[in-house]
Amino acid sequence: MRKYLIAALVLAAGCDATRRDYSACDIKYPVCNKGFTCNLTTELCEPGIDDGGPPDTNLPPSETGTPVDVTPVEVAAPETSDAPVIDVAPVDTQPVDVRITDVPITEAGGPDLRGPDAPGSCTLDTDCVGSGRPLCVSGMCVACKTSNQCNNDAGAPFCSAQNTCVSCAAATGDGGICSGTAAVCNPGSGRCVECVRNSDCPTAAKAFCVANQCQGCNVPGASAGGGVSDGGVSDGGRIDAGGIDAGVLGPCVGAKPVCATSGTLLGQCVQCLASSDCSAGTPICSSANTCTTCTTDSQCASLGAGPGICMSHQDGRCASEAETIYVKNPSTCSGGAGTAASPFCVTQAAVNAVTSSRRVIVAKGPATDVLTPISSTASGSQISIIGQNSATINGAGAIGIHVTAGDIYVRGLTVAGGNKVGVQADGGAMLRLNRCIIKNNAGGGLIVNSGAEFDVVNSVFDSNGSGSDGQGRFFGGALLLATPAAGKKTRFWFNTVLNNEDKGVVCGNSSQVLEGLLILGNVNGDQGNCSFPVLANVPPQKPSTTSDTDANDTRPKPFDPTKPYHLVKGASATTTSPCIDYIWDSTVQFPPDDIDGEARPYGAGAD
Repeated sequence: MRKYLIAALVLAAGCDATRRDYSACDIKYPVCNKGFTCNLTTELCEPGIDDGGPPDTNLPPSETGTPVDVTPVEVAAPETSDAPVIDVAPVDTQPVDVRITDVPITEAGGPDLRGPDAPGSCTLDTDCVGSGRPLCVSGMCVACKTSNQCNNDAGAPFCSAQNTCVSCAAATGDGGICSGTAAVCNPGSGRCVECVRNSDCPTAAKAFCVANQCQGCNVPGASAGGGVSDGGVSDGGRIDAGGIDAGVLGPCVGAKPVCATSGTLLGQCVQCLASSDCSAGTPICSSANTCTTCTTDSQCASLGAGPGICMSHQDGRCASEAETIYVKNPSTCSGGAGTAASPFCVTQAAVNAVTSSRRVIVAKGPATDVLTPISSTASGSQISIIGQNSATINGAGAIGIHVTAGDIYVRGLTVAGGNKVGVQADGGAMLRLNRCIIKNNAGGGLIVNSGAEFDVVNSVFDSNGSGSDGQGRFFGGALLLATPAAGKKTRFWFNTVLNNEDKGVVCGNSSQVLEGLLILGNVNGDQGNCSFPVLANVPPQKPSTTSDTDANDTRPKPFDPTKPYHLVKGASATTTSPCIDYIWDSTVQFPPDDIDGEARPYGAGAD
């Protein structure tokens, strides 16, 4: 019995008992004393149960290279008759850690030369696979080396100095500024985006920031608010930085309140797309999509409201019905309220109906419906008398238009066939004629008496009889007796004076200047006592609105027989008027339009 006990003690001590303590173990030395197993987590031999199986073969090789059978040796229970068993203490009483000096275990990636392992340490990028920090920098696994390894969509587009991906707002170093097509930092999302406010979008066609993209005003969510606190992510750009809903504001406000939803200006805010977008003060939408003043009656007529009259001689508005008084020939007039539906039948009645708010008189044609004379005018602010559809006044036994007071503007009206002078302005009055025809009046075309002012332009004085001021001054076309003086308007320019039965224009003062006249065929000469910079006339001949029947007459034909008062344009110098495109002084001011209402200068060869 004793010999078995001794044998058991020898086995329990082990053949290397002098080298290691079998109370400790690890993956290299997993063998423990009988009844103990190695816990690789705690690296301690702990009480275990023998499974009674064959020797373990999956343990690391022993120091001899032979698998160690750790099956426990069966020891017989002590007999009561035997001597007491003597406990033999292990030789090693202190654990010895031999791992530091051991040779490292060989791994598939090569020798582990890093020394003691630390969390996140590495030698190669492959050591960091699956860690969430895929790159190796200075022995540690990190998220990035450069910014292109970070994710803008995740809100962390830049690589920091600590090799972490950070937002654009926190970026420093190589990633402090967004660039390219995403050049703006959105501090809310941390991403680089195209825009976060309207001011980031300088292009007119894409001037609004919607969901961090520059868009046109026609895109839903475009807001005039300009800056969206969330970059337009959560609300599509509909809420601006001040919390104002874009649906209330609208994208286009202020000076350009209209959004172009089609055409070449698609997506741009403009002042207008049509004249209906404009206000009364600037009623016409120009080709540049800006609201401007009117220049022609046809522009106002196209609006379909009001009398179709452009007040270009005042402020460029289109006249309204509320300010307009209508007059029509008595033979076709059945009303008398001065409205379009019920016009006055007598022209003077229209003048007498002028008030502070109704100072536009529309005289309706055609020429065959002759209007009655105007015998006097009222003072106060300007009265405008506008002829439509060749409206004509016949003076019969009276002056056609007698301006006795106030500021009177007459446009597009014909005064013809009277027994006296066609138009007369007396002292204190201001007469303005534009695009009028004064013809066949027995007492001459126009008299402006001393003290009155005048501005006569783009008008025709044709075939008027010989008139007189009663003091020995005779004229045919116009007699200008007002004396030019500082602060007074005395202008007679760009008119046509022809075929009158006495001198074309006679001036009461030799300092009176005549500019840009087409003057010819007047009996007793074209002018008397006036100042001409240069005469703009044609060779003397009797002009006609019909074809010249003399086949041998090769003199230039001044007027187109199919278009009265328009110079003829032919194929040769003998058939083309020498006055076409003639400029006597390029520095001389000219009116903004011509007798047809077409803008000056009209272009080479225009008629």
